[in-house]
Amino acid sequence: MRLHFLFVFLLAPLLMAYTQEKKGNTVLSREYCTEIGRFDLLIDDDEVAGAYYLIHKNALGGVWGTLKGNVMTGRWHDADGKGDIIITFENDFSFFTADYRSDNEPEKWYKDSWHGSLRPNEASSFTAKGKTFKCE
Repeated sequence: MRLHFLFVFLLAPLLMAYTQEKKGNTVLSREYCTEIGRFDLLIDDDEVAGAYYLIHKNALGGVWGTLKGNVMTGRWHDADGKGDIIITFENDFSFFTADYRSDNEPEKWYKDSWHGSLRPNEASSFTAKGKTFKCE
């Protein structure tokens, strides 16, 4: 709960302040649930930034990168390390799958290993596409 507070009151305002500097653009905000916890994402034209919660580590992580069509290429950083990430969204951005690698093992990609679905309601978890998604 304390980390959720940190995200809402520290990270979210920073992301919003950044996006408000760019006038005239449409900023999309999405709340996803993933296998590891909540993932909040902002999309500003071709720029993407987001924060996620690692339930098992009780820690926050972040991603940022560039969006081309429905594919984001960028970086991740969390309690497990940092590295490259490729997130592929469905056309309506309702679901994603991610491939990533760590800077400590740059030759080893974890393919189709992280998934997210838009939060459908106030549920703390749900099952979709054969996976269990956690929202907190």
